[in-house]
Amino acid sequence: MSILDKLKSVFVVSEPETGGQTASGDVSAPKEQTKTGEPTEVTSAPITVSGQSAEKFLEILAQVLEKNNQEGFDYLEYKKAVSSVAKLQAMDEATQYKTAYAAAQSMNVQPAFLIESAKKYLSVLAIEEKQFMQSAQQFLQNQVSSKENERVQLTQSIQQKENQIQQLLAEKAKAEQRVKVLQSELETAKQKVEVNKANFAASYQTFVEQIRTDIQKMELHLK
Repeated sequence: MSILDKLKSVFVVSEPETGGQTASGDVSAPKEQTKTGEPTEVTSAPITVSGQSAEKFLEILAQVLEKNNQEGFDYLEYKKAVSSVAKLQAMDEATQYKTAYAAAQSMNVQPAFLIESAKKYLSVLAIEEKQFMQSAQQFLQNQVSSKENERVQLTQSIQQKENQIQQLLAEKAKAEQRVKVLQSELETAKQKVEVNKANFAASYQTFVEQIRTDIQKMELHLK
């Protein structure tokens, strides 16, 4: 077991597995109900998260504590001693702390020093927490900014396409109306042509019959 693994084991108590499943946190957020093909506006809502210790963060924090470990026997060494005593002998908590402190006394370490060094480690962890939260917030802001810009662009694109659809529908309706007008005009033109053809044929027949009649009469009377 490495130093970091030993350090983590001092602070983390292993829990029995439940059915082989582990959870990284319970995140509850409102569900969206959307209709297919219809854009929906995403609204921000509070997210409730129930966190638990995660291996990667335990590793990071253990490294931070080890990196800031003070010279000599301080809180970290005392905490390791308490953990070792607890594993070796079955005793109550008070006895564990007192037994581990016996080793500290041999090095002239006083309770006030152990408590003070522990508070220093709390300060170190607080700085790490602040830096992590700042990084997380910055990451979130970058993500929000990027996705918000994309959402706005897509919303605008959808609106433009909707406008184009409405324009195309209007043009389609206008074209359909024009087709009806042209169809009516075409029928009228066909009818007019047929009437003129019939009238011409009748007029033609009138002339032809008259001339033929005159021919017959001339042949009869002009001998």
